[in-house]
Amino acid sequence: TPMMAGNDGFFYFLPKFVQHAGEECRDSLTRFYEAVLPASGEGDVLDLCSSWTSHYPSGWRPSPPRRCVALGLNPLELLANPSKTEWRVQDLNKDPQLPYADAAFDLVTNSLSVDYMTRPLELFEETHRVLRPGGLACMAFTNRCFPTKVVPIWTAPFTEASHAKIVGAYFRYSADWADVGVADVSPDGWVGQRDPMVVVVARKRG
Repeated sequence: TPMMAGNDGFFYFLPKFVQHAGEECRDSLTRFYEAVLPASGEGDVLDLCSSWTSHYPSGWRPSPPRRCVALGLNPLELLANPSKTEWRVQDLNKDPQLPYADAAFDLVTNSLSVDYMTRPLELFEETHRVLRPGGLACMAFTNRCFPTKVVPIWTAPFTEASHAKIVGAYFRYSADWADVGVADVSPDGWVGQRDPMVVVVARKRG
């Protein structure tokens, strides 16, 4: 249970139009997404714990009838997201069941929020359900967080290697995932001089 385990809707009631990672590692994440996002008009995307940015490449947006769903906690932030075609407010810690059909998406992302998930196995199982066979799930994190909101296991120890193992375990114990792996997309530079950026990925068998 996080140190501040109250209603997440209250915590995120006011919009936070701020960045939660350094510019260089945000750029690295965007380049990673550029490599895995379907071309516009060729796939459907779900961004979990979304906000005013999904960190997707500038100008990327699906063409109808394809869609990009931004699911998060603050409606004003979601409205401002330039990549979304539709949005939904949902507290995934209160209700991790995703309101979408089986095999509805080609890609599911979660940028910089997997450390706040208090029911990760349920959420990862749902993520598996809504992905199409062969679809990819990407969970990105850095070393910045709201310390009172992360799950306790995230802080002991507070290292990228430990965090990657935690997210890998979420995949392993939630559903029949394939090709679980880790992409270190941290920008160049000495540790301590730049923020890290790590993405744990897995694919739905099919």
